[in-house]
Amino acid sequence: MAFTTDPNAFNFNKNLNDLQKKRHKDHIATVTITEDGKFQTNSQHIITPTGKDKINKRISVLPDANEKVVKMTEAKYLFQDLQQMNLILTNACNLSCSYCYEQHNRDFGRFTNESLLEAYNFLLNSSDHEKKIFQFFGGEPLIHKDLILGFLREHKDYLDANSKGWKKQYVSCVTNGLLITQDFMDEYFDYDFTFMLVSLDTIRADVDHREIGQKKIDALIRTLHNIPQKAKDTQRITMRCTLAKENAPYFKEFVKAVYDAGVRNIVVHPLILDSSRGFIAWTDEEWNTLHQDILWVLDYYFDLAIHFSEGVGQKGENNCMVGSDMVAIDASGDYSGCYFFTNQKAGPAGKTILGNVFEDRLYIDRYRGFQESFSKMVEEEEQCKTCDYKNACYQCPAGNMDTGSRLFRPDDMCQKIVKLYVDLQDDIEMKHFHRTYQRVYDTCEAEGEEKIMIRSPLHIMFKMFADVHASREHTDWGWQQIPSSGQLYAAWVAMIKDGYSLDDPDFNQFIEDVKSYITKDTMNIKELYEWLTEKANIPNDLSKGVTDLNFVARCSYLVFLHFLILHNKKPLHGSNIKTVKEKLLNSK
Repeated sequence: MAFTTDPNAFNFNKNLNDLQKKRHKDHIATVTITEDGKFQTNSQHIITPTGKDKINKRISVLPDANEKVVKMTEAKYLFQDLQQMNLILTNACNLSCSYCYEQHNRDFGRFTNESLLEAYNFLLNSSDHEKKIFQFFGGEPLIHKDLILGFLREHKDYLDANSKGWKKQYVSCVTNGLLITQDFMDEYFDYDFTFMLVSLDTIRADVDHREIGQKKIDALIRTLHNIPQKAKDTQRITMRCTLAKENAPYFKEFVKAVYDAGVRNIVVHPLILDSSRGFIAWTDEEWNTLHQDILWVLDYYFDLAIHFSEGVGQKGENNCMVGSDMVAIDASGDYSGCYFFTNQKAGPAGKTILGNVFEDRLYIDRYRGFQESFSKMVEEEEQCKTCDYKNACYQCPAGNMDTGSRLFRPDDMCQKIVKLYVDLQDDIEMKHFHRTYQRVYDTCEAEGEEKIMIRSPLHIMFKMFADVHASREHTDWGWQQIPSSGQLYAAWVAMIKDGYSLDDPDFNQFIEDVKSYITKDTMNIKELYEWLTEKANIPNDLSKGVTDLNFVARCSYLVFLHFLILHNKKPLHGSNIKTVKEKLLNSK
């Protein structure tokens, strides 16, 4: 095999500006563009957003002569879970954050409206996921805000059409927010399919690693206040917060500031790998305080959602180096599983490039090599062999390479990261359960219990069999076609026993199929829940002890069904364990 994960083959050093050099005296710039045949240059005339005619040189990494190269269509299975594409519009950035891994070196070409559309269509056709994100990235992507707006204007009808229906694809942008203007916000958010993620770590300049300064922090908060209300109402704005040891004690006041500005989604990323300081170990007290503060925020702000950033996956399975659910692509068409490596591809980092979308090339040996390298760590490292925390693993190859010499390695914080992730997911799910229960309870009282006990299960069933969500209009019509909730539950069981499947997500056809399974047989919602959990090998001893199936209990069981099917996460306790839906659909 031509591919290698020899650490000497991945020598990442930083090309630093004057400000960074003061912090990184031990780094030497080694990344260059060579003329040794490892790069491919394609030139084309383009018209820039300002109307200038120029030559666009797209620099692409070429594989070694003995590497196996296949067409994308020959390995389509590698993209079946792809949900997000980050487009590196530029490596340049208007900030110099102390923890940042990025090089901010030269770009590898310039995207055009045509090449953006080609990348967009690749993501659109790569998988059948319900929601995919086509995301402008950098560096700082708003350096090219004219290119972004030009793409949206030229293809608005096409982009809008693809954001509707059962398979949706949205457009997003990750920005530090400092280049946002009111005119840009007004036009960008005027499209219903656009989202934005703004990075801000703290509202205190004295504990900020980003060197923005208090005036710019305050200005960014004012910008959040001025984002069009319709974007806030539809929750199309998210904050990303890197929580360092220094700013974590002020997390509550940070949340209050962005919440008061109308933001209801926050992504948190605890900092344990720092480009300037290397590996950072938190004390148990610091870590537990952060955890408790996050829980407090979740309880205090009832309509706030907190998500954990990337990094936690299942041991021995796909990792970010193979881009299973997210890839990063530059203007040449080269892509890797992480924007850090796509940015770094000049020189030895070119070995991390997985293929080229525009040239229809896929380097299959590299996928295998990265997968084997990750599995080897899990199987051979003593710390990994003795770790059995949910069989989950936290790895950030970008941070690992920037602070060491290995793509995959254990450390004394990885287990804490996994625990925080799992605990947060449990806490968030519990909070969501209470919300869902209250909504079910209130809706049953307002619209009638029997209607909701049919309409909601139809939604759940359709998601289970078609793997897409039914619209409210469909379920409002569908429940009227079903004689009773008890007969619907019995039909659901019969469909599973019969091995029913629905290849085409047609709700009308689904209702006709359900009706064909309805007989005089009935079952109550408790019996349905216990049958489903037994088939999925999920303990239900507590349910067996329920004797009074009153209104509160019936509403609770409907929520249990909702979470059993709609909120089933990929299990973190064994690579060969199937999801609940898969178990049920294969249990006939």
